Amino acid sequence: MAQEKILRPQSWPECNVFPASPAICFTDNITCDHEKENNRQVMNELKVLFQHLLDYNKRTFEKFMQDIEREYRERINVNKKLLYENEDLKMQLQEAEKKLASMKSDSIH
Repeated sequence: MAQEKILRPQSWPECNVFPASPAICFTDNITCDHEKENNRQVMNELKVLFQHLLDYNKRTFEKFMQDIEREYRERINVNKKLLYENEDLKMQLQEAEKKLASMKSDSIH
């Protein structure tokens, strides 16, 4: 007779995603104090994770953002310089038009 295979529930393998996380136990009779302690531990872990994310973003993107900001300031300065040059050329054109009009007026008389 063939031996029947007994199926047993398998447990999930341990996943060490948050190695510093404290173990949080849930039982059928969680008292208010245990629930408050669990909530406090979770909030503390969230604060730590939040700080790690901020630090990571700062290390990762700080130079990138500084480069973008520097380039932005340089573009503003170039645009201001071009604006001043444009205004100067407009004034020179107006002066040249006035002289030309004056010369036309003198040549008619």
